Amino acid sequence: MEGKKRVLIFIPEFPRLTETFIEREISKLVERDAIEVVIISLKKGTGKVSDNLLDKTHYKRLTVSILISSFITYLPKLRQVLKAFNELQDTGKGFIGKIYLFAKALGYTKIFSEYKPDLIFAHFMASPSTIALISSRILGVPLAISAHAKDITVEAEYVEEKIKSSKFITICNKNAYEYLLRMSNIDNPDNVFLIYHGVDFKKLNRDVPKISVKKEVPVLLSIGRFVEKKGYKYLIEASKILRDRKIAHEIKIIAGGPLYNNILMQIKKYKLEDKIEILGDGQGLPFSEASKYYRIADVYVFPSIETSSGDMDGVANVLLEAAAFKLPIVATDSGGTTEVIINNETGVVVPQRDPEKLADGIQVVLQDKDFARNIGENAYNYVLQRFNLNENIKKLEELILK
Repeated sequence: MEGKKRVLIFIPEFPRLTETFIEREISKLVERDAIEVVIISLKKGTGKVSDNLLDKTHYKRLTVSILISSFITYLPKLRQVLKAFNELQDTGKGFIGKIYLFAKALGYTKIFSEYKPDLIFAHFMASPSTIALISSRILGVPLAISAHAKDITVEAEYVEEKIKSSKFITICNKNAYEYLLRMSNIDNPDNVFLIYHGVDFKKLNRDVPKISVKKEVPVLLSIGRFVEKKGYKYLIEASKILRDRKIAHEIKIIAGGPLYNNILMQIKKYKLEDKIEILGDGQGLPFSEASKYYRIADVYVFPSIETSSGDMDGVANVLLEAAAFKLPIVATDSGGTTEVIINNETGVVVPQRDPEKLADGIQVVLQDKDFARNIGENAYNYVLQRFNLNENIKKLEELILK
């Protein structure tokens, strides 16, 4: 390992079922073997950790002893500590909030220092990267940030200072990239980059098991979470419309989340129990289980919306995965969807929050087999070109090594 740059990756929860793209990206970085990776996370998620990350992943919670030790350790560096604290003045937090955040940052600075990083690489533009910013100031270690979607459009804090202080910031979709630049009031920053996440096509097709299922009607698949921005209530309404039109279909939803019971009630209300199956009992499924349903699906449906608070998807990984299996995709025009799905070319794009139009899009794909096959092939080729994990990870690696 001697001679390699050591990168400490800070993630609040790892790995999350709904953030498999982060785990994949880090695993690919480690596989390339050009840098040394250490992962620090506050909480163990329910996703699967790749074998090559098991001994590199450390779960660290702050304790009273760590906090006391951090204050003792950094008291001699009072100047840097006070400077870092003063930089919190514009975060919008109250005094108590600033003290709490700063105490956490000081504790994690102590933890980070034990791994002697050459770069601190934090995920999300919210408080995790604020903690990393403070740590980088105190330790004198460069900072980098990977930003995504909601953490920019809803939760971002201290944006200008993070841009000015970071070696680089990567953003994984154009919508969020442009949003961040508008927020920053910095003209053409040269350290903010649009780098898409991606899928490893060979690995995906090799690792996803083939399953045999007897199908009597076309299967529509949707994978996500039962939260507002995923728009599942509109998919349920679209299913009712399709049933009333006597369009044969079955929907398999793989998701978990706080709106699970609401969705169950809606399914029951419309008497769609024979049309819609929720797999995983409202807890979702690990990728190894969920991914096999791509092989049996006839259509992938993505009913996402932008919420009133501004929460929306970026480039959803499920769209890339569905394209990798050449599935025809019907998706709404929310967030970064249209960076992948071009209407009538790589899929069908319909207005968000419109179950009638969503049903129309599904019906077209189900009834025109040639069209469905063509948009599935086009999506595969488009994603292979623009969202290839092996190619995109090289760009990230170059920024780290620069």
